[in-house]
Formats: sequence, structure tokens, C-alpha cells
Amino acid sequence: KIGSTLGDLGCCCTEQFRAMYLAIFYTLVLKVNPVHVGILMLITKFWDAINDPLIGALVDSHKNKGKGKFIPWIKFFAFPTAVLCILGFVNVSNFAYGARIAYMFITYIVYEIMYTCVSVPFGSLSSVMTDDVNQRTDLSRFRSLGGTIFMTVIVIAGPLFLYKDNQPVPSHFLIMSAICAVIGLICLMFTSHWCKERIITEPVVEKKEKLNYFQVIKDITKNKALLGVMLSSFIGIVGAGMVNGLNTYLFRDYFGNVAIMAVSGMLSVLWSLIAFVGTKFVAKKFGKKEWIMYSATFSVVVYAILFFFPLENPMLFIIINGICYLGVSGFQVLVWALVNDAIDYQELQTGKRNEGIVYSAYTFFRKLANAVSGSMSSFASRAREEIAQRSIQKDCCVRAAAYGHVVHGCDGQLFGVNHFQLAHAALFQLVAHNLRQRTHLRLIDIRHPKRTGIQLISGTHTADNRCICLLRTQD
Repeated sequence: KIGSTLGDLGCCCTEQFRAMYLAIFYTLVLKVNPVHVGILMLITKFWDAINDPLIGALVDSHKNKGKGKFIPWIKFFAFPTAVLCILGFVNVSNFAYGARIAYMFITYIVYEIMYTCVSVPFGSLSSVMTDDVNQRTDLSRFRSLGGTIFMTVIVIAGPLFLYKDNQPVPSHFLIMSAICAVIGLICLMFTSHWCKERIITEPVVEKKEKLNYFQVIKDITKNKALLGVMLSSFIGIVGAGMVNGLNTYLFRDYFGNVAIMAVSGMLSVLWSLIAFVGTKFVAKKFGKKEWIMYSATFSVVVYAILFFFPLENPMLFIIINGICYLGVSGFQVLVWALVNDAIDYQELQTGKRNEGIVYSAYTFFRKLANAVSGSMSSFASRAREEIAQRSIQKDCCVRAAAYGHVVHGCDGQLFGVNHFQLAHAALFQLVAHNLRQRTHLRLIDIRHPKRTGIQLISGTHTADNRCICLLRTQD
């Protein structure tokens, strides 16, 4: 059980850390357009999803030579996975824009290949550790505990360590990725030593038979139990992934304090302990599937309340969001037991046991969901920036009007795309200058520099997201 916990913790140390902070690192540190980040993640995750069944087929074709069918994969690929995780957070902001995109693409693709060679064998491992239903439920619970431990720590430590004065610190991203990678490597080594493959399904060699990959995939399409778990996971991961991807912006920009995310992490310990202890009893009383349905319905109701009645108090939001976690925890804790049951059902239907391909078919949908949620998070981030810019612009017009100014061009589209933010900064600076000099400025219109004598020459962004503009006037 502890080995299963450490295995999931080891996987989360690299994969979940990247899922939470890599897009933010690309956007805020490497200064890559969020739309480009979304497209990159969509392409790479689609490849990663396709890559999973291929790796699963390779794992199934590997014969147990006394050291296990899955353990050797975990041991061999844990180290390169850790290295690639660290390389993903190297600050290459001084590279040309195209070189940055290329570096992101290469490190992302290679990491996902290495990680798949760890995650598919580890995910399949529990199906050969025991065939007892109750023990599998326990293994699923203890596996989910690994992810809970990581999320609890990273949600508390991440915002406090990665940001200073509400702004990201590039070197801290690299340091934390290295720490997570080393911890993940150590955990996976313990897993490979403590977890034992007890169910040996290698048949006695009578005649050599090649694995028919396409026939297995065809059989999977008839496995209704697995298809149900796939669809449920896809929908849940898309929703949860978007929430996690935008949480930093929520606390930094909406609530105005990214450090308060640490409080959310502390309280999540309580929710996780309740879910970990309580799930065993309710699943035994109601059944795994039934409890998941009841808890999911509860979660939908609470999230609907949050949607229709948005909160401005961050602590109240954190508490209600934590209650929502109790609703979704049923599926999160028990999903791996359901996957193992689906693997057994596949064997019951076909008479053949292909843990690697069946499990990788499930992870295919998880990776597909991660691709969709990651891209949607980046696109939503870009939309958030556009809305914020329009809000700043409207605020600019209001402030200028309040002091008797007439400001033209406040719809943003008239300024031109390249100088959108710089125009806002220019207007703010002109208003501030007028207030200091206590002179009356009759007209501000930077669309027509020849007519007004006010021209926006150049501008740049500082590290703390301010704009410095150079203006030219007739005098």
C-alpha cells in the first residue's frame, strides 16, 4: 500500500507540477503568447495520447523474466523523466521567439514519452498485485493518497516560493522543479522495490503467438465498463484541469493575493483526510459506482451555486470549494479500482489479459482530456487578458472624464493591435502629468499625432508588468 502511495506521489511530483505551473512559466516567464502555448499543448498532448497505447503494447510484449513485467520499466525510465522535467523549466527567455517555441516543443514531447514509459507500467502494476476486490479498493485509496499529499504540499509551498510581490521568480521555478524531480525519482525507486507482482499471467509456451494490437483495440471498444470510466474521466479532468490552470490568475488577479492559495492548500489536508478515511466505508456500504454517482451529484449542486452566485471573499470561496472537493473525491479516490475491474472484465470477455494496452487506452482519454483542458486554460487566460485590458481602458476613460478631460479612442480597436497596452499606459501617464501640473488638458488623442502634437514613440514592459512609454509633444 505504501509503495502504491509513493508511486503516485513520484508520478505527481513531475506530471502534476508541470500541469500546474508549466503553462504559467511559459506565459509569465518565457513571455510566450498564451494562444501559442495553448496550441503547443494541444498538439503535444494529442501526440502523447496516441503514444500511450503504443507504449502499452510494448509493455505487454515484454515478458516476465523473473524481475516482473512492469517493475523494470519503472526503474529504467524514472531517471530520464526527472531530467526532462527539470529541463522544461530552464529560463530561455533570452532566446529568439521561434527558438523558445522549438525548445518548449522538444522538451515537452520527449518528457511525455519518458513519463508514459513510467506511468503506464505503474498504472498496470496494481492489477497484478492482487485480485481481491477489497484489497484493490484499498490500493486505489492509497494511490490517490499520493496525489493528495503532493497537491497539499505544492498548493501551500508553490505560491509562497514561486512568487515575490505577486510576480513570478524565474529561478525559483527551476529550483522547485529540481526538488520535485528528485523526490519523484526517490519515490519511484521505493515503489519498484516494495511493490510485488503476485499474479503471473504468462502462459506456458506452447506455440509462439504475436500480439494483435488492432484486435485488442477492437475488443476494448466493446468493453462498456472501461468506456464508462473513460468518458467520466474525460469530462472530470477537463473541468478540473481548467480550474487548476486558472487558479493562479483567480487568486492573483481577482482576489488580489496569490499567497492566499497556501491557505487553500492547508485546508485541503482536512478534506483529503475525510475523503481518504470515509471512502472505504461508504464504498463498501453503497458500492463504488453508486457512491461515485451520489457524491458527483452533490458536487454539481454546490458548483452550480458558486457559478450563479460568485463570491468576493477568498476565505469563503476556499471553504465552499473545499466542500465541493468532498463531492468529487469519490471518483478521484476510486477510479483506479474501477480501471482494474475493467481490465478483469476485458479478460473475461476475450480470455486474454493485456493490462498494458487496456490501461493505456484509459490513459489515452486522460491525456486527451489534459490536452483539451490545458489548451482551454491558455485560451481562457488570453481571453482574461483581453477583458482585463478593456477594463483598464474603460477605467482610463472614466478617470480622464472625472477630471474634465475629453479622451478619444477608448474602444481599443482604434489604437492598433501592437500598441494596445502602450496606449493605455500613455493615457494614464498624461492624466497623471496633468494632475501634477494642475493644468487643463482639453483633448487627448494619440490616434492623430500630426493633428494633436502627441505621439507615442515606443514602449516596453517591465518585470512587474508595468508599461514605460516614450511620448513626443510639439513643445
